[in-house]
Amino acid sequence: MIEIKGLTKVYDSEEGEVVALKDINLEIDRDDIFGIIGPSGAGKSTFIRCLNLLEEPTEGRMIIDGEDLTELNTGQLRQARKKIGMIFQNFNLLQSRTVADNVAFPLELADINKSEIDKKVTELLELVGLADKANNYPAQLSGGQQQRVGIARALANDPKLLLCDEATSSLDPETTDAILDLIKDINQQLGITVVLITHEMEVIKKICNKVAVLESGSIVEQGETMQIFINPEHKTTKRFVENIVNADIPEEFYQRSSVLEADADRLIKVSFIGESVGQPIISKVIKEFGVDANILYGNIDKIQEVHFGILLIELTGNDFQVKQTIDYLQQQDLQIEVIENEHSVKTVS
Repeated sequence: MIEIKGLTKVYDSEEGEVVALKDINLEIDRDDIFGIIGPSGAGKSTFIRCLNLLEEPTEGRMIIDGEDLTELNTGQLRQARKKIGMIFQNFNLLQSRTVADNVAFPLELADINKSEIDKKVTELLELVGLADKANNYPAQLSGGQQQRVGIARALANDPKLLLCDEATSSLDPETTDAILDLIKDINQQLGITVVLITHEMEVIKKICNKVAVLESGSIVEQGETMQIFINPEHKTTKRFVENIVNADIPEEFYQRSSVLEADADRLIKVSFIGESVGQPIISKVIKEFGVDANILYGNIDKIQEVHFGILLIELTGNDFQVKQTIDYLQQQDLQIEVIENEHSVKTVS
């Protein structure tokens, strides 16, 4: 659906050149809800504006459905943008026009006849749950309702791609959840690919299936959302993840590995996803292999509808018992890491 190749954006300033984006390469598949997260000043808004060429890249290619936007002339680009909807943090509604007229605006610019416009506006207001607000003005609506108008307007030209620039950051948590649910429904019902810019990992956790982390204009980590949450690698990613879920072992437990009484004893970290969360795996290994399994720490969370979590377990037994236990846990499709000391963690494969 989207191929971003070597995207670089450099601004000139009084102090010299400012590199806002540097050699970004991404692929976003059709029907993805792809999140771009990063701290303030990371280049997120510049990135999303480059996606539809509201900002012209200094270098790089922006290929959407096989069409390189950077090679289009002004007229061709105008037509291509009709298939790219965009919603904004501050709604950007026309205050002098009614809700229905705001949604109709892009259709009027496209010279669609009035009967078709009226039909489309009615359908879109039904979709976003504002059929009874058609004749209201933006000032008469709540923030969440105004964002729904913005979403309806962004969908007016039947886009293939929906860009969301901090679309929920000015909303309260309950309204944010409702807007995110609406975006997810639109993605699923209409088959629209979504690229979502945010500085809130909770937003990524709720609806994004993939995520890229932007830091100082560069992508420092990317992948499936679940894997990023379970095993963040870059320090920026870890900081975002730790703000909403503790997927890491508290430092004091790492010290325990150096004081285990027997050489065969092991301190292991078990990461699990999905159905394995509810399985009585630990009680099984105690009965089956005769080891003692002391749970030192545990945490369970959920990304969308999938549970995930970690356990820190101290296994006590002879060498054969402990090896059998670790082998068994691996066979259950669990990720097993043996913690040898506070600076050494070995993934068992």
